[in-house]
Amino acid sequence: MGKFEDKIKEELLQSLFNDTSNIYDFIENRFALSKEEEHELIKVLNSFNDELHTLLKKSKLA
Repeated sequence: MGKFEDKIKEELLQSLFNDTSNIYDFIENRFALSKEEEHELIKVLNSFNDELHTLLKKSKLA
């Protein structure tokens, strides 16, 4: 069961990562960001992904 759950979690985490990428695309296409703002956006989204991954990797599936 452990490997099966780990596989599902990895797929869910990949889906979350893809959704975050879609958020970036959404913002990039609708807002005129400076290079500095774009860099900050990437930094925030990467941090968000890292924190989610750390938190959810330790959590059991419902």
